[in-house]
Amino acid sequence: MLGFVRFRMICSLLIVGLVVTACVSTDPGVTATRSRQIDQPLIPTESTNASDTTVTLPVVDGAIDFGTNKPPQDHDGFLTAAVIDIQKFMAEVYPQLYGSPYPPLKGGIFAAYPTRPANEPIPGCGEGTTTYADVEGNAFYCSFGDFVVYDDLLLKSLVQDLGLSGVGIVLAHEFGHSIQSRAGEFDNPTILMEQQADCFAGAWTARVARGESDTLTFSDEDIRAGLIAMIQVRDPVDGGGIADPDAHGTGFDRVGAFQEGFKGGAIACKPFFTDKRPLVNIEFDPTDVNLGNLPYVDEAPDATAGPSDIVTLIPADLDRFWAEQAKLQGKTFTAPTLVRFTNDAPAPCVDVNADELVDNITYCPSTNQILVSDDLAFRLSEDPLTGDMSVGYLISQAYSESVQVQTGSQLAGEQRVLANDCLTGAWVSDIIPPLPADRVDSPLSLSAGDLDEAIITAIARSDQTTDTNVLGSSFEKVDAFRGGVLNGLGSCK
Repeated sequence: MLGFVRFRMICSLLIVGLVVTACVSTDPGVTATRSRQIDQPLIPTESTNASDTTVTLPVVDGAIDFGTNKPPQDHDGFLTAAVIDIQKFMAEVYPQLYGSPYPPLKGGIFAAYPTRPANEPIPGCGEGTTTYADVEGNAFYCSFGDFVVYDDLLLKSLVQDLGLSGVGIVLAHEFGHSIQSRAGEFDNPTILMEQQADCFAGAWTARVARGESDTLTFSDEDIRAGLIAMIQVRDPVDGGGIADPDAHGTGFDRVGAFQEGFKGGAIACKPFFTDKRPLVNIEFDPTDVNLGNLPYVDEAPDATAGPSDIVTLIPADLDRFWAEQAKLQGKTFTAPTLVRFTNDAPAPCVDVNADELVDNITYCPSTNQILVSDDLAFRLSEDPLTGDMSVGYLISQAYSESVQVQTGSQLAGEQRVLANDCLTGAWVSDIIPPLPADRVDSPLSLSAGDLDEAIITAIARSDQTTDTNVLGSSFEKVDAFRGGVLNGLGSCK
């Protein structure tokens, strides 16, 4: 069966659909599925800093089949430069990975748009031709015909929201599928193929960021855009998870694949089909009355069980986790108390400036208190893009700071904050279902989408550049958090 899976990418400021997938030909049937659609920005606008969209590069003739009627765009030159650079990268790494030269795309790269002349058709993925309706809102690689096609009308919005790098990273992902086709590995599970293509995209991004491209340069903001792009093409929260044969991966897993390629290069991507990947699968529970999202405050608590909300269950579980860890080391942990306040009446703390408390969740060392802005917490918990684990991530960051204070940590600045990211990940790893038998009745465990909520919050609360060294860059924060989740407390040293 001919199948290509279409996923909606919700760009930072508006909805933009974009396929990040592959097309395989075995018969003329077509199967299409879509991820959830979100009508709001993924990362808050005030924390999105798209890369420079004013860069103008000359269009390289022949690099992309634009057709004769395509309206010219300022980013056309960047596209041709990116395509040439990606293919140069593939030609360099493919022999290192598979021991033979990388053949250039036989079919080429095509821009699709409504006014493309009928006498300038785009090849079909299995039969006939590819019409604009076939690719509208998308882009894909087709192994039958060995070509890439994209909807040109989307790219201007995509560039505005994620910067030029967002377009390049998407194309690099598609070329990652071309590697799989050439290596004879197109029969692997979809989720592993998508993750490996994410990894190749990360490896190419790192190459450009290191200054190894002859024509392109990427800044810290461009790398951040790559992380956002990976989250935006995540599987729907209410989908079938890893059991779905069309699963592409959660934002947590896709960001991880991108980071593996960025840190380890293309060689780190090769064993994706042979080594067991640490994919975190949390199934959606349709019977949960909260649909996986605790309210900030339980307005009508059960008379026997008590409140079932963020401000009750998350602090209680953090108390449990850190008391257990302290006991294992023969130490004691004095749990901090949680104090709620409103922005117009900030909680007092001699260690923290009053303006730093507004719209924040922070730790007050002198009183061993977690100070929580109700304004921020209510907003995050009710936003469909963030939710309960966004609040939980920030509360845990403050708890982790309490741990560092009580253990006499000498870390400072960015390194101290990144340690809190890792410690938060370690706590999160302890509440991933299924829970151990002695905690099977625990009122708190992660639900589908929680890990993505934490990553979204980490990115939104990150330094814009790696040399700021205050909170940690988005890449550093996500890497530290994932390290704690996947490798536990020992990785936080």
